[in-house]
Amino acid sequence: MARLDERLLDVNQHGVLRIPAEIWLALVFLARHWVLMLLVTVIARRSKEAYILFGSDFSWIVIAIEVPALLMAVLCVRRVPQAGGLVRRLWPLARHFGAATAAMHLIYVAWYLWNSSYWLPWPELFLASCALIDLVIITSLFRSHHLKRVFAEFPAPRTESQTSTPSAT
Repeated sequence: MARLDERLLDVNQHGVLRIPAEIWLALVFLARHWVLMLLVTVIARRSKEAYILFGSDFSWIVIAIEVPALLMAVLCVRRVPQAGGLVRRLWPLARHFGAATAAMHLIYVAWYLWNSSYWLPWPELFLASCALIDLVIITSLFRSHHLKRVFAEFPAPRTESQTSTPSAT
């Protein structure tokens, strides 16, 4: 007898599947340089030396690579009935934005390792580990039937009768 996937019963207040915690964790990982930049900015309020990280060695290319993951995060937050038409049209493509970010990370890591003149265990091994996690994210975004269902659903727009409050007579 086939078992019911209990994740399909986890709906939010708008009647659509809730975005799983794995997606939020993947978004934090995919936008890891933005998170690091935000943390450094917050810390720099106390110590101006933290801004040294944004010097000539800071990779602004990686920040640009992670913009699709930020767009995916915005779409996840804006998945509400009162969302506009653009958000509704982009929502089915949101997992492609996450996968594109992970793929660009993989290309960047391959380029970095290819151009590395010598092997240092710390940065190269860390980058290879991140690349492995990026591969897992890409695979799960496209192979998981549950995530396919999550990215196929969007809350129905609210009608005027749902948004107006009943008048007291």
